[in-house]
Amino acid sequence: MSAAARQGGFTLIEVMLAVAVLALAMVALGQTLGASAVAYRNIDDTRRAYLVAADKLVEMQVYQQWPNTGSNDEVVTRGEQEWWIETKISAGPYPDTRRVDIDVGPVIDDDHKPLAYSLASLIGKPAEDTGRAAGSGGNGTPAGNEDLTGG
Repeated sequence: MSAAARQGGFTLIEVMLAVAVLALAMVALGQTLGASAVAYRNIDDTRRAYLVAADKLVEMQVYQQWPNTGSNDEVVTRGEQEWWIETKISAGPYPDTRRVDIDVGPVIDDDHKPLAYSLASLIGKPAEDTGRAAGSGGNGTPAGNEDLTGG
């Protein structure tokens, strides 16, 4: 048989091998996409848990109350998700400071799921209220308007 008489094309074995390689590539791609979706979900859960913990810390700072040492558990709702929060307060490493440890995890169907985020911070003791209005000078006049001439 001459070369001109032979038909060009792929053999059945070559086609089957190409289909097998394509199938393996599709399986690997599917696994990668699935792992990416799980990783995205975990990152999003961690981000939302961080926001819950940060909100709790800001709440403690804004109200400027000197917290007692000990721990406190509570459940809060943020968006459509419930979260458990465990706040542990201990003496800080410096005078007039408290160490605040905030652990956060999701609550799903009244079941406390494992820890999603942990935040640690220091807060300082709020300044004592001296009875003077904010921004007033030592003699009751507004700050910056003191009589410096002695008269």
